[in-house]
Amino acid sequence: MPQQLFTQVFKKDLIYNALFLNVKSVLEYPTLEKLKESNEKLYLDWVKLSKLKYENKYNNVSKDEDIDAIRQSIYEEYAVKYPEFCRIVSITMGTVFIDGKSKKKALTKFVNDDEFQVIQPFMEILYQLSSDGVKSTPQYFPSLCGYDIISYDIPFLIKRFLIHRDKFENNKELPLIIKKILDLKPWEEGIVDIANIWKFNGYENESLLLISDFLNLKRNVEILSPSELSKYYWNNIKEKPVETLNFIVQQSIEQNNIVIQLINLLRQL
Repeated sequence: MPQQLFTQVFKKDLIYNALFLNVKSVLEYPTLEKLKESNEKLYLDWVKLSKLKYENKYNNVSKDEDIDAIRQSIYEEYAVKYPEFCRIVSITMGTVFIDGKSKKKALTKFVNDDEFQVIQPFMEILYQLSSDGVKSTPQYFPSLCGYDIISYDIPFLIKRFLIHRDKFENNKELPLIIKKILDLKPWEEGIVDIANIWKFNGYENESLLLISDFLNLKRNVEILSPSELSKYYWNNIKEKPVETLNFIVQQSIEQNNIVIQLINLLRQL
């Protein structure tokens, strides 16, 4: 990995010039049957996709096993990776600043069962940051920072934005701060992805939970995998809607907190 990435991460002021970002999403439909009932085209697309990419899962099914249960299990485990089959329920963003002699965090959360109510206010902030960045001399845009945001959070956000684009009254284009990073290489200034940094020129991707345990970083809640979080949502949202959404946004906040701790540790090297 080019040295520019580490040069950026080891900068003492990166932590103050970063916008820490985390997106949490869940399956749009809890079961394959519901997906089929609501959108047969997408259901057929998933059947084709799952057979192509996860064929070994089907091949390992014994004759006595319920093939429908296996298909549902594969759907719950892997469809959460695809924005086409999910929706965003929470976004959190964080910044770090100096207050007197103390380092402090400012965290903003957006959470709602209505995806547009999550994406719209977050995008408005990005539009404002983009406008301010263009007007400043020299132009300035905070670096977007998070765990696996290049592969997960940012593509999710862009693709789900497309679904709601016509609902935006003033801006129907992507914010410039997002557009700019699409042209950047992973090591160029403007985006910092912990998943890439933690490789340190190696090859293995490690989970944020493993990194947190290894470095003994502080956390208040256990971070669930995307599939576990989606299952939690669908198991609880009807009976405990407020508690369920609060749990999800706390997951998002906790992930941002871990990333901030890690960046703070790396900048001391």
